[in-house]
Amino acid sequence: MDAVNAMFVAMTFTFVAVPLLLKSLDPTRLPAAVARLYAYGKITGGARPSGVLSVPKRWYKHFYAFSLALAVAAALALSDAYAAGAPWPAGAALCRRWLWDPVRRPEPSYSAAAASVAVGMFVMQCARRTYETYRVNVFSDTAVGLWYYASGYMHYAGAVVTVLAEAPAAVGPAAPSDPWEPVRLAGALLVFGWAYRQQWRANVALAGARKRGGRVVTHEHVLLTGGLFDLVSSPQMLTEVVIYGAWYAVLWGGSGWKYVIAFVWGNQFEIALISHQWYKDKFKDYPRQRKAIIPYVL
Repeated sequence: MDAVNAMFVAMTFTFVAVPLLLKSLDPTRLPAAVARLYAYGKITGGARPSGVLSVPKRWYKHFYAFSLALAVAAALALSDAYAAGAPWPAGAALCRRWLWDPVRRPEPSYSAAAASVAVGMFVMQCARRTYETYRVNVFSDTAVGLWYYASGYMHYAGAVVTVLAEAPAAVGPAAPSDPWEPVRLAGALLVFGWAYRQQWRANVALAGARKRGGRVVTHEHVLLTGGLFDLVSSPQMLTEVVIYGAWYAVLWGGSGWKYVIAFVWGNQFEIALISHQWYKDKFKDYPRQRKAIIPYVL
């Protein structure tokens, strides 16, 4: 297994499987070090990280800025390779060698068009998330575990590397030919556009519930209504699942994205399910028709 794929498997185990196990246990019986290490939101029953194991939750905005810079760099590398015919920059070439196994898979997994669309989607998503975290989101004055913070950098670096690693080095006949590719890419972009807009609306609504006149007045959770909030407890997580599904459709044929999506979907489902139960416990009149993350199903 290639290095980045192995990293995503390890992250899925560490940040999805283990927290679910911890959530099933009595939080008061967990060792203090374990509770602080995995302190994140509602997973450990209110345990808070401290000392060198923690960073302020608002620091999350750092890895979104990092992801935007990385996505723009990837887009420039592909532009040089596909439009100008220039050789891959040393950094991009290193990323390819890191994940790419020329013995097992000597040909690219998808076309230059698919790789370009996927990287363009990264630029759009990372740009919006960076803007939201700096200008829209309201972060409480709490801390999160240091390795949850580090996992953000690992995730975005690994996802961009995965796209580059299986992309063709240049436009040419070596790219796989798929007559249905334009239809698939167009459909994926439509789905991505819908989820992109809905995620923006959900994040604006969540932030707006804590502001008055543009100023933060509370960090309390409130019961929101309207839009996807009438169907699910966590629209922002539902739309994240849809966005990564759209990426999977764009990168159809690749071997690495399934590891990325396993981590993202597992993480989003886990937090959404825990949050849904927390909302039901906190708000006694919580709407019964709302699901945890997928309307009418889950």
